[in-house]
Amino acid sequence: MSITRVAKLAGVSSSTVSRVINNHPRVAPETAESVRKAMEKLGYTPSDRRPGPKPSLRTRTGAANIAFLVLGTARNRATPAFEGLVHGVSLATNQHDLNLIFTHSPDPDQLPPRIMSDRIDGVLLHGALPGKEVRERLRKLPAVWLMGNRRRPEWGDQVMPDSYEVGELAAKSLLSRGHKRLAFLNLDSGHWALRLYGHAFCSTGAEAGAEAKSIEQERQLTSGYWQEYSQESVEALVKRYLALSQKPTGIFVADDMQVAMIQPALQRHGVKIGPGEVEIVSCNNEKPYLVGLHPKPTEIDIRAESIGRRGVEQLIWRLEHPKVVERIVTTIEPFIVAADGHDDALVTSTAEKA
Repeated sequence: MSITRVAKLAGVSSSTVSRVINNHPRVAPETAESVRKAMEKLGYTPSDRRPGPKPSLRTRTGAANIAFLVLGTARNRATPAFEGLVHGVSLATNQHDLNLIFTHSPDPDQLPPRIMSDRIDGVLLHGALPGKEVRERLRKLPAVWLMGNRRRPEWGDQVMPDSYEVGELAAKSLLSRGHKRLAFLNLDSGHWALRLYGHAFCSTGAEAGAEAKSIEQERQLTSGYWQEYSQESVEALVKRYLALSQKPTGIFVADDMQVAMIQPALQRHGVKIGPGEVEIVSCNNEKPYLVGLHPKPTEIDIRAESIGRRGVEQLIWRLEHPKVVERIVTTIEPFIVAADGHDDALVTSTAEKA
């Protein structure tokens, strides 16, 4: 029995049948169902002895086993965006019939033994970068990093927000409201992805003829990956803003954990925030952090759930293409949400960029 006969009965190409057999994520569900029905009707069973490369997902009996490993933080400190990320991973693993092991490792240099067992086919990673010994052990597994890390990962594929688009959206939103003096406020100047936010924000503002400044503080060391900022660092940042002779009226704050502290501090120092005054754009759309803020800032939604889903799909692709040496970095396009909860006029399409 040949793939050609299955393709003819299903009304598709032989390559499409091959993708269905290999559980390729880029096949429409209705097409995959048509192919499977044709295989069942013809009694066709794929053979692992067929010529050509064999995907890793078919090297074992049953579903593939993947692990989602969160490095450098405890379970009880999860951010709202991380919860969206986990939801996306869970949805995708169920859709593709994968076995998922989910675990936190507060010490990034100590891995749970089951993660390194030979029963793990691939791994999703999030959080702090591990030390040399753990890093070398993880390199042996197909891996995909999720979200934008403080330090850029040295190996593995990555699915993350489009950092440049985040900064551009923030600047364009403020420019559209007439602001000519802009500022990027950030309490973690060493964070690689947040630096990209600021660079894109200031560049977009400058190209439009606005004055754009970056006001950043160095992160204070803590025991966990998810940063908790001190009131002292917030005050220091706000004082630097207040010391400017011409204070920016359009402010982009790096994330919602930060805006929850920075906006009240600005207001305590007499800065009027709202339409026609100082206006703020923040990032991540993490509503629990916005409770108590008045007015609410405009938000950039980084689509954490989509990042989780796409990360699983990228890991499937990596399992099926183990000999591809180049790293694949995929960015997910964000969208902007106005302070009243409705999509901003600058909302972009939901296309993913690879």
